[in-house]
Amino acid sequence: MNHVSSSTALPHARHDLSIHALVLAGAGLLLANGVHAAGPTGPGDDYIIYSPKITQGQTEVELRGFNTRDANAAIDRSGVFGAALAYSPTAWWKTEIYSGPYNYAPALGTHLGGVEWENFFNVGSQEEYGADLGFMANYARYNASIYSNAVEVGPMVQRETESTQQRMNLIWQKTVGVDLVGKFDFRATYTAGYIVNDAFVPGFEAYYRPADNSNQLGPGFSGEYHLGHTQTLEYSTALLYGLNNGAPAHVFVFRVSSVF
Repeated sequence: MNHVSSSTALPHARHDLSIHALVLAGAGLLLANGVHAAGPTGPGDDYIIYSPKITQGQTEVELRGFNTRDANAAIDRSGVFGAALAYSPTAWWKTEIYSGPYNYAPALGTHLGGVEWENFFNVGSQEEYGADLGFMANYARYNASIYSNAVEVGPMVQRETESTQQRMNLIWQKTVGVDLVGKFDFRATYTAGYIVNDAFVPGFEAYYRPADNSNQLGPGFSGEYHLGHTQTLEYSTALLYGLNNGAPAHVFVFRVSSVF
């Protein structure tokens, strides 16, 4: 979760780096590089918005997934769930193994989709740049023969005040082993929330996936419970609504993790 306690003020930032400017910059990158609309790149769980904040020596055990409701019987009541184990060996690098995702559907049952190795790098703090800045580099190995393995790269941004939190990811995904000359598929994720207290942060989540012709937006909330000096239980959830015909009608997303 990595949000600021409502009782603690952040130091004054030396540079006022606006999230809105970053959104425009991301849109510029998208227009400059073009969007490649391709077939399915994998059965992964894209309903997560990563934080660039890293604490050295921290371990995290996470469960996450989603469930879909739609008039299309092929995706109705289908979804994904999986577990992840992460560790931060330094103050600027966190590495994570995501076992799964486990995909399930009424017609196909439950099966292991694959394994993902995710790496996150912190490259700047809010105190210095006006927002926490990071970069991700992930590799996904899928089991299903209809999907290709994939790599993902992209920046992460997070900005906080005493009462608000914003987070954005710009991600480019590329299949490996096939279609080696194709462009990266782009997607963007964004969330914003109002910090009532550590345990309750209501807000919304937004997902833009042109490669899947899917745009989604919906309310969500998150929070964290401090169980001791070093252990925290974090959660987040959202109910997403499809904004276009290519998106599922409704998707329920859940995440819970223990950090110590």
